[in-house]
Amino acid sequence: MTNADFEEKLTILRDEIDEIDSDLVKLLQRRLAVTSKVGQLKSNVGKPIYDATREASLFAKRRQQASDAGLSPDLIEDVLRRLMRDSYVSQDASGYRCVNEDCKKVVVVGGKGQLGSVFVDLFERSDYQVAIIEQDDWPNSEAILADASVVIVAVPIRLTSMVIHHLNNLPEDCILADLTSIKESPLYEMKKAHSGPVVGLHPMFGPDVTGLIKQLLLNVKVATLSNTSGC
Repeated sequence: MTNADFEEKLTILRDEIDEIDSDLVKLLQRRLAVTSKVGQLKSNVGKPIYDATREASLFAKRRQQASDAGLSPDLIEDVLRRLMRDSYVSQDASGYRCVNEDCKKVVVVGGKGQLGSVFVDLFERSDYQVAIIEQDDWPNSEAILADASVVIVAVPIRLTSMVIHHLNNLPEDCILADLTSIKESPLYEMKKAHSGPVVGLHPMFGPDVTGLIKQLLLNVKVATLSNTSGC
């Protein structure tokens, strides 16, 4: 084979690869458009974006298909996982449905902090009315908390008990929750300060998350009364 023949054949094969790659980009664009519609549909009816059963089934089917085609199942699963991560980011960015329209207001104490701001963003993108209390806002806290349906304490653990002591005049049906990793003391203080429903929450993620899909939020312990107006 002459050098000229080699270059001609190589060019033809590379052009074919370029065409396939271009088709892949178009397919990925089409896939993202469809998954975005899926996310919007789920949000409209209040369904969770992440479906573990569906994801596991998809991996199993595509791994088998890859194996039958003589491809690496691990490679195909890796590609799918990357595509799903991108889809989740897209679906997360579209926001969530407000599942309790009776919820008047969500107040996040420490809402400008790293973790608190994650939850402020979540509730705002879910079309809830959100208010924030920081250190300089305490003189106006009575007015801010007067019509709260949910109050979330998202301050450093060393400040949690002190902050909870200021939350002793919440509406009776308001849900009081905290996001600290240590639960016994905050729960004790919250139940002392508030006669209504109290929830101890433990996020299994840090403030660096880019979205809350597939993130775990533990409900460590709950003390409730008969009526709650939670979101």
